[in-house]
Amino acid sequence: MAVQTAKAFRTALRKEPLQNFYYLYGADLVQVAELTDQLVQVATNQQPESALTKLDGKKLDLRELEDAAQMFSLFAPYNCILIHDLNAESLREPAFQQLMDLLKTISGVTVLIFQITGFDVKDGRRSVSGKNKKLIDWIAKHGTVCEAVPASLSELVRQLCSQAKQAGCTLAESDAEEIVSRCNGDTLLLRSELEKLCACADGGTITREMIQDLVLPTVSATTFSLAGAVVQQRATAAMQALEQLFTMRVERPVLLAALNSAFLDLYRAAAAVRNHIPQVDMKQDFGYRFDFQVRNAYRDCSRIPIARIRACLAILRDLEQTCNSTAIPERTAIETAIVKMLTMPEKQEDSL
Repeated sequence: MAVQTAKAFRTALRKEPLQNFYYLYGADLVQVAELTDQLVQVATNQQPESALTKLDGKKLDLRELEDAAQMFSLFAPYNCILIHDLNAESLREPAFQQLMDLLKTISGVTVLIFQITGFDVKDGRRSVSGKNKKLIDWIAKHGTVCEAVPASLSELVRQLCSQAKQAGCTLAESDAEEIVSRCNGDTLLLRSELEKLCACADGGTITREMIQDLVLPTVSATTFSLAGAVVQQRATAAMQALEQLFTMRVERPVLLAALNSAFLDLYRAAAAVRNHIPQVDMKQDFGYRFDFQVRNAYRDCSRIPIARIRACLAILRDLEQTCNSTAIPERTAIETAIVKMLTMPEKQEDSL
């Protein structure tokens, strides 16, 4: 059986009998958790507290799993076992083979669920590889594998507008897109922010002013705003964005990683513009989730010498070295680096 979408998984859960094996993973962690909960509720007859065995995949004891698989539930039609965050790559070959042999003995009333939310099964690549792939392929053949792919921008906008309507409020699509942009598509954050906005609107219209006042941009959104302001040499906007990041109390490694990522987005876009590469190609080549991420990068890098962006990346490289090797206060080092970027000469050699 091929890897199912979340929608197909829900349909099968309603209409088809349960299988012995399930593997649930994907970038949309909220949806992975929701699908797992729905599956557990069905398998345990709404009694997970008495009919579910939970095992920690990070320290999985195969003998404990074998014992659990031989049990019969007195409270539900299935013996349900949930293994959370098993990274098959962490298993030595004998242990991995032992796991695969154990799976072949499981049948009957046992429902074994692998749930992955604590690490990226694909490890940043386009597809799964190694032992995780072997495990997934086997389960796909003998059970169900579901990948919860994040919703597209249009889907998230539609969901937000629908949820706002259910709460008795009105939300325009353009304003819903602004919320998605500020939350960077984080479904858990979107849900909580929409609840806050609906409470503020109190049955009325959720306005752009409410969104700007109540929905704080995520770290990634704020660092991208900072990067855009820096390369365009808008000092006031840049320092305001930096102050907002400090207010968020973002840890230095996270902040530097986000800054590097934001400037790389601009560099890719600048290179693409110079080579007349359309936005859709850049989105596909680098796996961006939303159109607005690429669109904003194209917008902010327009008329900016690509050498200036490259110089900013060099300053960030030096900043990381400084933070890792000296006793200079982190805030001072970061502010100094931003000022260096802002005070670079107006004219930069524009060559790749």
